[in-house]
Amino acid sequence: MIVEMRRMLIVGPRRLLDEVVEAVQGAGAVHVDQVEPGEAAAPAVEPEGGHSEALAALERTLVRVEWLLGVISRAAPALGGAAASPDPGDDRAIEARLEAIESEATALTRRRLELEEELELIRTYEGAVRALGPLISALSGSRSLESVGFLLRGADLTAVTALRGQLEGLTEGRVEVAGRLVDGERTGVVVAFLRRDAEAVRGFLSRAGIVELRLPERYAAGGPAETVRQMERRRAELPAEIAAVGSEMTALASRHGQEVREAHGQIQDRLGRLRAVSLLARSRYAFILRGWVPAAQVEEVRSTLRSRFGEDVVVEDTPADPHHAEAVPVLLDNPGPVRPFQRMLALFRPPRYGTLDPTVYLAIFFPLFVGVVIGDVAYGALLFALGWWMRGKSARGEPWEISLFGMKLGITIPPGTLADASWIIRVLSVWTMLFGVVYLEIFGNLIEHHLGLHPVFNRVQLAAAFLGVAIALGIVQVMLGYLLHLGQALRHRHPFHALESLAMISGVLALFALLGTRGEVLPPGFFGLGLLLGALFLALVAVGVVLNRFALMWLLEAISGVGSVLSYARLFGVGLAAAALANASNELGAAFGPMWVGIVMGIVIQMVFFLFTIAGHIIQPARLNWVEFLTKVKYHDETGNSYRPLQKTGGG
Repeated sequence: MIVEMRRMLIVGPRRLLDEVVEAVQGAGAVHVDQVEPGEAAAPAVEPEGGHSEALAALERTLVRVEWLLGVISRAAPALGGAAASPDPGDDRAIEARLEAIESEATALTRRRLELEEELELIRTYEGAVRALGPLISALSGSRSLESVGFLLRGADLTAVTALRGQLEGLTEGRVEVAGRLVDGERTGVVVAFLRRDAEAVRGFLSRAGIVELRLPERYAAGGPAETVRQMERRRAELPAEIAAVGSEMTALASRHGQEVREAHGQIQDRLGRLRAVSLLARSRYAFILRGWVPAAQVEEVRSTLRSRFGEDVVVEDTPADPHHAEAVPVLLDNPGPVRPFQRMLALFRPPRYGTLDPTVYLAIFFPLFVGVVIGDVAYGALLFALGWWMRGKSARGEPWEISLFGMKLGITIPPGTLADASWIIRVLSVWTMLFGVVYLEIFGNLIEHHLGLHPVFNRVQLAAAFLGVAIALGIVQVMLGYLLHLGQALRHRHPFHALESLAMISGVLALFALLGTRGEVLPPGFFGLGLLLGALFLALVAVGVVLNRFALMWLLEAISGVGSVLSYARLFGVGLAAAALANASNELGAAFGPMWVGIVMGIVIQMVFFLFTIAGHIIQPARLNWVEFLTKVKYHDETGNSYRPLQKTGGG
């Protein structure tokens, strides 16, 4: 549900501005709003060039601290250290300490990158020097010849042959090309040519995108043998040097990790206060802070300010004006079992204040649809195990870094999000197992195939009935969307919107009744009902046109509504495909001989199919809720702004 908000005005003397803003931040409940210069009873905004400069300087400092915090966090993920942090209000002390830590971290980072670059250079060039060095060295003393060495990708020497042919044609045969395999992925090539052909040869190689092999100066002084010996020695030394730098970085993190984290929080808090000040109205003698507070926390904020400032600061609160709901920030707060499903709305802006929070309906329909689609006891048990594992990880405060076959994807789910996701997955798993019992699917038709038991509802054999179930679910959810919008229209006294909802309900049902009877899907008696609903629909459209010409679009929207209902056939398609793939896996497994071998192989094949199709099993039901249902509620047409209170980050 949408939390009730109250509009709060805080007025006080200018000398207390910073202290009041800090107190408001400590309360952590006030969403600070912009006070426009022209608003009644608001003092003129006094321009402050210094304020914007301080804000810009602090933002630059925040960027530097976030880089430093990232470096230290990678060195020691569990930040430690008990070093005393500077006074939270002493920006100069914080800046000085951070500069010293940053200087040390920068030097260590630069040193580590140089060492890693040198090691990578040796790995790249050592094989080439071994292979090509003697050839290049043999030609280096010639007065009439030049040579160029380079690397080609691949281990196929036919590329060298083709290159030789092109160069011979270019120089009339005055060239020699030698190629040697460096490793399984590269071929080293040396081209020797007369100095008078240098411009033509080098120009050709440049146009072909071939880059000459040039060693860094520190390895190019001696001959090939000396270069190889030097590379071997450095290759043996570098891992220890890199490890030593890593140890120094870890020590730095241990000494200053907590200090940097606290400084990061202090700077964020200071930035929050500065940004809030820019939204206030202020003059030489007074200021006005306007904001929004959840109704349940108004007295707490009032008591905090009264206990600290007494009568010097005046606090007034009024109910949110329903006629200006777009200005009210929105906070969603649903009962515990429903609250995690608020994450499904996080992709969009929140609903407008005073309208409908659809979270509870998503919590009902989304798991139901996933259960209809997957409908397998074994798959449901696997989903539950995944959800339980995620629950344990979130309870320990651990994030989840998602990887694919050992390769990190750069996706990290924080513990709070992980906890909500774990609950959603467990709810999905329960519905999946319930429908698995109805379908009698445990890894597909494994039980039916081997034990001869038959399900209550076989969705593969009763495909037409399964399609009917999917369409029926579509009718229920789409009609519910129209009814919810009707309720909102009546609540807010919008007759045109109420008329629109009634027209859509009658129009969509009329089309289904008429088409269903003509297609012999529904009994003939529904034809008369369809005509009656159709007449009602046309009458509502006519009334709507009198109020607003836009009502003519309802004729097209009714057809679109039918399309929305038919879109639920994707539950049938994805669900039938899931069952068919699972059953096919069992058939493939049976081809492997003994029953136990067939069962094992069938399960293995099913897991592969399941992993490749699970995204569709979940995304398609989610899409129906996000698009088909929410558009009927007009959710996307009536969005608001998120509630973002001025609060501390925990630093200082």
